[in-house]
Amino acid sequence: MIKLVPSVKSMEIKDGFLTKSAIYYKDLNCDQRIIKALEKLPYSQQGVELEISIKDVDGEGYELDITQETIQINADSAAGAFYAIQTLRQIFAHEQIPCLHIKDEPDLKYRGFYQDVTRGKIPTVSTIKSLIDNMAYYKLNSLQIYVEHVFEFEEYRDLRETRGFLTKEDIKEIGEYCKENFIDFIPSLSTFGHLGELLLQEKFEHLRVLKEFDNPNFWDLRTEHFTIDPLHPESIEVIKSLIDQYSPNFDSQYFNICCDETNDLSVYGEQGEDVGKLYVDFVLKIIKHVKEKNKTVMMWSDVLCSHPETIDLLPEDTVFLNWEYTANPDEAKIANFAKLNRKQIVCPGTNTWSRFCEHIEMEESNIPLLAEYGYKYGAIGLLNTNWGDWGNPCSLELAMYGLVLGAEKSWSVKTQINEEYYNRINFLLYKRSNGVELLKELCEFHKNIQWTVFCGNYFAHQNNTPIKPYTLGRVLKVQQKYKAIEEKLTVEGWENDKYLQEMVIAAQGVCLIAELSAKMSGEKFERIIDTTQWLNKFSQMWLKKNKKSELYRIVDMFTYYENIGK
Repeated sequence: MIKLVPSVKSMEIKDGFLTKSAIYYKDLNCDQRIIKALEKLPYSQQGVELEISIKDVDGEGYELDITQETIQINADSAAGAFYAIQTLRQIFAHEQIPCLHIKDEPDLKYRGFYQDVTRGKIPTVSTIKSLIDNMAYYKLNSLQIYVEHVFEFEEYRDLRETRGFLTKEDIKEIGEYCKENFIDFIPSLSTFGHLGELLLQEKFEHLRVLKEFDNPNFWDLRTEHFTIDPLHPESIEVIKSLIDQYSPNFDSQYFNICCDETNDLSVYGEQGEDVGKLYVDFVLKIIKHVKEKNKTVMMWSDVLCSHPETIDLLPEDTVFLNWEYTANPDEAKIANFAKLNRKQIVCPGTNTWSRFCEHIEMEESNIPLLAEYGYKYGAIGLLNTNWGDWGNPCSLELAMYGLVLGAEKSWSVKTQINEEYYNRINFLLYKRSNGVELLKELCEFHKNIQWTVFCGNYFAHQNNTPIKPYTLGRVLKVQQKYKAIEEKLTVEGWENDKYLQEMVIAAQGVCLIAELSAKMSGEKFERIIDTTQWLNKFSQMWLKKNKKSELYRIVDMFTYYENIGK
């Protein structure tokens, strides 16, 4: 059985098998990106001859014919030919290749992935390129990275060494690599809410809506607050400056201005101001500036959903990113934008945030449902989000199941998540027959602890306020479950060993959090996980794939827990 992800629209298996284990081609008259993609297939002058025909029409569809002696690709466009090659790469991963005919095209035009590079981890360019490789392999065609302060903005010059950042050269290198892989690299920049590192600086603190904070929990504070004051004339000039510095590094026709979760505007609401009008008036200033750069605006839709009367005030070509991360997303939210005849992209999530690994149970409900609603109501496509709230302790490897699920459902929206689907994922992603099964066990094990409570107790203990206790019975149960999952994870190596390594570190991290939480609560018991050893492994893996960024915050927190009572 040929296992492909995403699944193709039709595949007819014919008599006979491919007689050669490599391809051969010469003088292909096509986009050089197609030639580069072919280099990832085995090549030999004695290989099976490959021909490519491109119609140069709108669309990403293709037909792929494999006979015993030839391989023929007929594609609508260069992008279609590129996706045919990804299918061919997956076919060549099989030991035996039958003669076949495939006809395929995507259900959704826009198929994106959104990676937070601001909160917690700043991936290296090499890591982002590896992410792009995975995206291309599973036929995704758009990447956005979430940026607040992690670029060489002049406004953040004083923070560069301590917070880390991506350079102009980094962004341009990522953009070129995206282009090679038929991926649109779209700038995404916080321009209204979520501006903590800007507004905490003395030179900009006068632009904060909320002047005083009584929450000692840094992670929670950064997630919930730091909206720039839309009534201060200086605010729009700062935002324009950020846009002016960031926009020239991208070739995309789009610019995502974000403008989500401007929670602090409630301060003005309490003073009798019309929050919806305040919000949209400032957004219109941002949009005007972006459109002057000949960019089409994307923005998150959450605030507009709370103030629907303001939607008509925004330009007709605005693309609304309609997000929801619950297990049962509200279909009416998607239907309402369709009724308004507005362009929208549905945005589910990997649910990695606040965890050591993705939340597969949530993903398997949230992502398929939003993909189906998007398809039903004529959305442009799907943007699958991978946020980094609360320090971003989760590795990219443990978000890949969600990435692939989003790719599957945005290309082939009718796919059912069942054993046949798991077999395809295990074969191509994990290269292990029980990869999904072990991920599910890890996710189930993760339910025993809450990272946000662990972080909250850290700040509470430092400020002599009550913590949420962790009992001896709970930690002993977690230790017992850890031993069972550890035995399964360490029984043998994996071909894709990076997934195994990250699962082991995540499982150990869950057990360690339980132990340290019980220790903070004053419980006495025998420890299984050594904090220093685990932190060393966690840090080494972090630094292998990311800049230092905010690793120190996590190290400081675990070290603080360990030193309690010493």
